[in-house]
Amino acid sequence: MDNKKTPPQNDFVFVQMDKKIHDLKFQTKPTTYFKDAFKRFRKNKSSVVAGIIIGFLASLSVLVPLLSTSNIDRPLFEARFLPPRWPGLEWVGILDGNTVYQNVIIDTITDPDNPVPVGFKSEAILGEIDIKDTFSNFPSPYAKGGMLVLRSDTRGNDGYFLSPNINLDVINGNFDIRIVLNEFNDDQDLKANYRLIARVEFTPGEFTLVPLNTFSTTYGEVELRNIAPTILAARPVGVEPATYRMRFGFQLETTLEGAYPALYIDSFQMKRSLQTSYQDAVFSNVNFTSGNEVMLRDNADNTLPNRWILETGSKAVFRAILPRGSFRYDNYLAAFGDVLRDDIGRSVVESYIERGWMNYDFDIGPESFELIDEDRSPIRKVIDQTSFSFGSAEAISLTAVVSIYRERGFTSVPYYLFGTDVNGNDYFKIIFSGLGTSLLLGVLVAMINVTIGMVWGALSGYYGGWIDITMERFTEILGGVPWIVLMTLTILLLGSNFGTFLLALTLTGWIGTASLTRSQFYRYKRREYVLASRTLGAKDGRLIFRHILPNSIGPIVTTSVLIIPGVIFSEAAISFLGLGLQGLPSLGVALSRAQGYLQTSPHLTISGALIISLLLISFNLFGNGLRDAFNPSLKGISE
Repeated sequence: MDNKKTPPQNDFVFVQMDKKIHDLKFQTKPTTYFKDAFKRFRKNKSSVVAGIIIGFLASLSVLVPLLSTSNIDRPLFEARFLPPRWPGLEWVGILDGNTVYQNVIIDTITDPDNPVPVGFKSEAILGEIDIKDTFSNFPSPYAKGGMLVLRSDTRGNDGYFLSPNINLDVINGNFDIRIVLNEFNDDQDLKANYRLIARVEFTPGEFTLVPLNTFSTTYGEVELRNIAPTILAARPVGVEPATYRMRFGFQLETTLEGAYPALYIDSFQMKRSLQTSYQDAVFSNVNFTSGNEVMLRDNADNTLPNRWILETGSKAVFRAILPRGSFRYDNYLAAFGDVLRDDIGRSVVESYIERGWMNYDFDIGPESFELIDEDRSPIRKVIDQTSFSFGSAEAISLTAVVSIYRERGFTSVPYYLFGTDVNGNDYFKIIFSGLGTSLLLGVLVAMINVTIGMVWGALSGYYGGWIDITMERFTEILGGVPWIVLMTLTILLLGSNFGTFLLALTLTGWIGTASLTRSQFYRYKRREYVLASRTLGAKDGRLIFRHILPNSIGPIVTTSVLIIPGVIFSEAAISFLGLGLQGLPSLGVALSRAQGYLQTSPHLTISGALIISLLLISFNLFGNGLRDAFNPSLKGISE
């Protein structure tokens, strides 16, 4: 007997009932290959930022040359090598166009109450000048004091250092000599043994050496009184008393070995014995109170009779006091501020009057000047009016205060974001004008090289065999020629123009893309989906361009993107050899010109190098993003 119980009927449910059985609905929308690639590219944040940077720089290369009012074809020499100046940063202290100069020679002689750095404009100095005295061993018109160093330089012959010629009446007058020898002589290991001498021309053309004292190593203040009797005692027999031409100076005893002795002289002065001053005009060419003074005087007067001469030995200045200072300087105010001009012609003034900028009556003079357009008139104030004959006509010239930036067509002092170059031109505009040319060249070269390289590599890799061997041998021969040689020869034969550069960069530039495409075809051409498509009757063209090439496009895209910065670098390299683009601005030419001023104006090279570095990094990241986006193995992956 079966003891199993029958289950209740309500435990069973008829599942079909009146419903249809079907697959679940797709949860995602259908997409295309490029939509899927773009979706994956957007998720790579670094590549997106790199693409934005590339687009921004490319936009600047178009907009800056169009919108900037700076003229980069006309030299503006007063604005040469200005540092970068950015709007809004004047109060921050960076990129404000100012420069801190240190150890600059200060002119304290022209106006002691208003010292000015030599070669700088006083109105452009910001704040106070920190002045300190330094020692200089070179003569300078801005130095004071210093010792005159006399040194022997011939063995066995004493050194003779003689003053300029003077005429002295030793019969009716008497004279004193006072010299001050610096105590620095006592500090020397080899002390100078010297004496004072006079070389007198008692008879025309014949000179007699007259010692005025004995050899000595006494330093400090030395004074010889009443030297006229000593000179008269040396007269040859038969020579009548008269006014004689003579030189005074030093005889420095030399040594047979070791270092040469040196005499350090603070001052040399002669006077008439009855006078208390050593400033007699007769001795103006002889007397000096500092070594810097006598060296400057001798350098300025090249006539032998008026100079201290050396028969043997050498002379130099030692420890002249030269003021130097440190200060902050507004380079833009110095370049574009107001200056005093004394050569403003009548035609220039009349052109300003016609434009309604000012009024002026040449018959009345400076009093008639009236400034009408405050913002545009270059002439700010008329100081003087001068008339002079110019052939048969009379010309008029004004001396006036002129605003440089208004004269150059600016409405205010300009901002140069990258500074200015050797010609005073806006380097920001030069860089981006050149970048536009370089990018255009790079894009065209990349398109041509990628097209040729992909076709060549696809045919070589797909067919293989003797076709591959023949094509590879050709590329090896062509690639064996150094690109710099090939490019240089092309430029020398056809000239440094845009078309020549395009040709030179595409002659062998496609070989790398062809090699990469060939390797990718060898990788994918025997895959199952290719064999299946061939089995179904697909032609070679469809297999190449629909199945194999799309799967190998990732590395090719990365390489092609990097061709553009590579072209910019190649053009820059050839520009350093003096074969850069002619007639067109380019980034390479701009950098090659800035290289010569790397030490004095490094901002030129730095700004151009930053643009190139930013481009290279951005193109690299952008290419990596495209490679991942076009990688078919990642298709459909959301993360």
